[in-house]
Amino acid sequence: MKHRKILLVVLLLTLLSLSAFSAKITITWWINPWRIAPPGFPADKAPSSEDYPKWASEEFMRLHPDVEVNYVVVGNQEYSQKMAAAIATRTQPDFFKGPVWDSRWAQSGLLEPIDAYLSQEDREDFYQVVLDEGLVNGKRYIWPWNFGTNGMGTAMLLYTPDFDKAEIDWRHIVRNGWTMEEFVEACKKLTWDSNNDGEIDHYAISFGAKDIHNIINFLYAFGGRLSDEAETTVTLNTPEAVAGLQFVIDLVNKYKVAPKGVEALGVYDVIGDFHSHRTSIGFGGPYEIGRITRYILAGTLKEMFYPVLAPFPHVEGKDPVAHTSGSGFIIFKQNDQAKRDMVFEFVKFLTNKQNLALLETLQYLTARDSVNQRLYLNDPYMNKQVKTYGEIMDKYGMSFFGSQEFPWSQIEKYIISAFEAAFAGSKTPKKALDDFVAEADKIVKKAK
Repeated sequence: MKHRKILLVVLLLTLLSLSAFSAKITITWWINPWRIAPPGFPADKAPSSEDYPKWASEEFMRLHPDVEVNYVVVGNQEYSQKMAAAIATRTQPDFFKGPVWDSRWAQSGLLEPIDAYLSQEDREDFYQVVLDEGLVNGKRYIWPWNFGTNGMGTAMLLYTPDFDKAEIDWRHIVRNGWTMEEFVEACKKLTWDSNNDGEIDHYAISFGAKDIHNIINFLYAFGGRLSDEAETTVTLNTPEAVAGLQFVIDLVNKYKVAPKGVEALGVYDVIGDFHSHRTSIGFGGPYEIGRITRYILAGTLKEMFYPVLAPFPHVEGKDPVAHTSGSGFIIFKQNDQAKRDMVFEFVKFLTNKQNLALLETLQYLTARDSVNQRLYLNDPYMNKQVKTYGEIMDKYGMSFFGSQEFPWSQIEKYIISAFEAAFAGSKTPKKALDDFVAEADKIVKKAK
């Protein structure tokens, strides 16, 4: 009887050992909608937000049969709320790519630093500005994926047929830029009554109060800055910042080259105006050019057109400014070493040279210099736009929203409220920015 018990114990331990050995590592990751075409995807179809993460998950499982990968596509508008709820209930994904970031996650130990997993080749190949994007207290927490954003706040898009019609030399603007005065004069020529009913129905440009990147560019161009260099005080209510906001309001109310109602509009309203040719100037980089193709393939846009990239206007005697940043994958703390290694292996798989080049289908620049050198070689038009975009970021790039330690995610809603009030006329630009600074400063002081 005693021997039978011993045999049962040994058998049980063996089974448990085998079970533990054979158990799959389960990895769950979140990604916001990136309509990337995976390898072999039909060229005449528009990829959905599911195609890329589905392919990547299945391909990684094929390479690693001992791993189970689950992906979740989370919409941009709901991402912040869902992530906050997941963290509160400790059901956050193992890693994610999305439009949310809070430096407090790193400071409180919720995230894995990536430094130990970066090879020397990675460090030399990734752009330094992207590597430093997730720098908190001397450690990095964002594994680089893309360089630059969709181009909002970075570059303008010019619909050249309208510029030709108005006899404006758009090639000169692309090569040499334009001052604020030249910009206003061009906008006047690009604003007209297209059906002769006495009402302006075509404008040079449009803005949305929730489309903060593009409005903030003008505040920065006039000399405003979000905070002091040490990021201890919010300063976006200086006379220079107020002048920048007043300039954009004047484009609507004084020069009448942009439609009213800015306080109620967002970025997709502005994009829609440009796509429908209700405006001649849009915003964005190569990604936004790619959006035109994607909308054509999806059937939501009928006419293909080819805008060119140009810098934002600048104040005489000053350089233009361009919002520049990078983004990537953020890994939550892993208590199991084997799983931690496998999560980083998956992230490395997503960002190797071959797979990172898939961003070309979105007209996005990657975080690797070596990959970008090989993009768009067979497309002279896109190759030229990408080079212009890269030059703008290289010459004039800066982050509009502070370092990763700056609590921008907590104060963003207050700048939107300020813009809404200023464009609605319920507050002067100075009062709107003063109120923003008062609220934002409380958050910054508390964070410090």
